[in-house]
Amino acid sequence: MNKLRLASFGIRGFVGESLPPSVVIDFASAFATYTDGGRILLGRDTRYSSPMIHSAVLSGLLSTGCEVLDFGVCPTPMLQFAVKPYRAAGAISISGGHNAPGWNAVTLIGADGAFLEPFGGETVLDCFHARDFLRRDWQGMGTVRRVGDFALSYFDAMADMINVNAIREADFTVLIDPVGGAGCSYLPLFADRFRFRLVPINAQPSGYLAREPEPRPRSALQMASIIPHTGGDVGFVLSSDMSRMSVVTETGEPMSEEYTLALIADHVLAKRTGTLVTNICTTRTVDDVARAHGASVTRTRVGQAYVLDALADEQGVVGGEGSGSVALPEFSNASDGFLMMGLILQAMAESGRTVSALLGQLPRYAIVKRSVPCGSRDGYRAIDALKDHRDFLGDGLVDMTDGLRVDWADSWVHVRTSQTQQLVRVIAEATTREEAEQRADDATRVLQQIL
Repeated sequence: MNKLRLASFGIRGFVGESLPPSVVIDFASAFATYTDGGRILLGRDTRYSSPMIHSAVLSGLLSTGCEVLDFGVCPTPMLQFAVKPYRAAGAISISGGHNAPGWNAVTLIGADGAFLEPFGGETVLDCFHARDFLRRDWQGMGTVRRVGDFALSYFDAMADMINVNAIREADFTVLIDPVGGAGCSYLPLFADRFRFRLVPINAQPSGYLAREPEPRPRSALQMASIIPHTGGDVGFVLSSDMSRMSVVTETGEPMSEEYTLALIADHVLAKRTGTLVTNICTTRTVDDVARAHGASVTRTRVGQAYVLDALADEQGVVGGEGSGSVALPEFSNASDGFLMMGLILQAMAESGRTVSALLGQLPRYAIVKRSVPCGSRDGYRAIDALKDHRDFLGDGLVDMTDGLRVDWADSWVHVRTSQTQQLVRVIAEATTREEAEQRADDATRVLQQIL
């Protein structure tokens, strides 16, 4: 059984098992109650289950008297950007994002356009569990209005912030793979605004995801095999909600999603120094990049909501995670795939360098990711035992910010329970592939012994 996952900024579950319409209606009603029946923006992705969940969310919102502005199929970051211009009390995005097709999620967005902050989210969860919702009579039902023309304003704002003329003069050929998700219909408008030749891959909206939706080297193999034959200057592989991205170079090298933040941060911090915010298990490359530009680094728990919250608190310049997410508070409180693509194209155009050359100047480490199947309760118990395992820890420094991180002189390991699957995630990074493999294998072996 795939269990329902509850967080302060939303719920995630497996459709047909842990995410039935009744749960979705109650959760939407709880959020609507939190906003006191205010104006709510609503968007969804293309998954087969999303229209059903959309109907359930809409029912909950209307029953509490909300004014709903329905954006239809809409990338999550575009919906987040729209919150402020529409002066909404919040928004709800329906998207499984980087998760497998059977999963879907209802994500809550606050009045600032960011994922709902923890205090507000806990209030929503309390309301959800108590089933203490606003109840409107037949005269007080909410209203719904379709919004279909916002993308123009969104790309106008992006073009005002990015050096569009440099990109247009560079005359790039760009490959983009949105995995049949929410961004498909917006690619031609994006390409037209920035004037590059678009080579779309898996760009027909579909409930069937043609590849693994999490952007990473193995999900970029199709693009990597095509790009040298198209004369492409760069390739972008995205999640179905357009919030995560990995890069494929013009030579056909599929880059780790870990380098998306480092590449963009190197470009952004060269123009404006300040604080970079990332999570506790993102590559050390971002520390090297920040140091080179005289910037500081703040590390948080894993999750876009925590990174965005810290970006606001620290008045950070750029933030993101090793999962391929990047946010610029100057533009919006969202990890935005369209913005990421625009910034990388700008970096290429202004420098006159290829994307492989820009990536080649970044320090690189070997990073290895493993997983150990187990339930959440067993996972927490195993991690708690691992922090006292002296043979594993050695002279490493322990950090319990989120799960367990152990730092040695030239390597580190991070272990935490997954928020979406029944497993413990293990990430190790070192100066050599052999040492990273060894660190990951050691952590995995000890966890299996404990379990």
